[in-house]
Amino acid sequence: MKFRINQQELIDAINIASKAVSKSTNIQIHELIYFECKENSLYLMAFDGEISIKTSVDAIVDEEGEMAVKASLISNIVRKLPNDLVTISNKEGKISIRCSSSNFNLIAFDYFEKNDIEIPETTPIEIANDVLKRSISQTEFATTLDETKLALTGILFELKEGSLNMVALDGYRVALKKVKLDYPTDYEDSEYIIPKRSLIEWSRIITEDTKTKLYKNDNDLIFVSENTTMQCKVIDKNFIDYRNIINDISETTIILDKRELINSLDRAQVLADPGRANLIKIEVADSSMVIKSNSEIGDVKEVIDVEQKGENLDIAFNARYMQEGVKACDSTKIKLNFKSSLNPCLIYPENSSYENEDFTYLVLPVRLAN
Repeated sequence: MKFRINQQELIDAINIASKAVSKSTNIQIHELIYFECKENSLYLMAFDGEISIKTSVDAIVDEEGEMAVKASLISNIVRKLPNDLVTISNKEGKISIRCSSSNFNLIAFDYFEKNDIEIPETTPIEIANDVLKRSISQTEFATTLDETKLALTGILFELKEGSLNMVALDGYRVALKKVKLDYPTDYEDSEYIIPKRSLIEWSRIITEDTKTKLYKNDNDLIFVSENTTMQCKVIDKNFIDYRNIINDISETTIILDKRELINSLDRAQVLADPGRANLIKIEVADSSMVIKSNSEIGDVKEVIDVEQKGENLDIAFNARYMQEGVKACDSTKIKLNFKSSLNPCLIYPENSSYENEDFTYLVLPVRLAN
């Protein structure tokens, strides 16, 4: 095989394929990128046992063929080449890489396993990439790292009543993103738990001004956008019924500036004790929110003016859990609904609720000793 391609275009394609390369493995084929050139295109493929990625880029193909190279090696070489035309050939077990005055010679792998992706001949779900990227960022942080709760390490994709509901929860909070979506009728009332890593990698690959097509294939989902395809395994477990967790009955509602709350939580965490679940105490009274935290080295108090409806309230939270939910709201002002000091807090953008809003965040309080 022999092909020619611009250095920057090649490293961009390698970076995409490398997202499906294992960083720590004893399985050699999971460390490789598979190259195939035919007609006027170069195809790069990689897989690590969990996800597979295939991407293509225009190239000058002098001789069609294929080869496999260790991903970290080819990436380091191409990245250090000048931004000029790169010529790569594979002949008699030797790979030649030439660019300007640089010339690398590598030993080709004798064995590799091609892991091509076949796209089903079915009608896909289509979603705008800017919506998908934002939806992933509004939910992925609420997944758990506890592998004993495998279902909760992923994000639920639920197709119901003309919406795609993306849900993540870890036992302490719930992040729910609703996206109005037209999809084929045979997808109605279906759900898939997608590994967090797969969605994060896809979010890093796609550009905002295009769309993703989503196909179901046995136990896998296939994502397609422009010239890149990703196949990932779904998590075959039952997800928690999040609807039974979210209850929007409230006794106290406050509306306040989102940025002001984020900054106050930032400062409160400086003296919060990590050994006590990053605890902050909140007092709502007389149209003010008072945030307090303390540790062995000192204490801090923040006061924020709020619009208050309902009863006064004392409650405590893990500061990071609350802050991450606040950051995920798409609005300059947010609304917090409380039922009591022992019940979850629901966080929304202003002028919204669980019934009519596309983003809902629930966070459990921390119980305080009397």
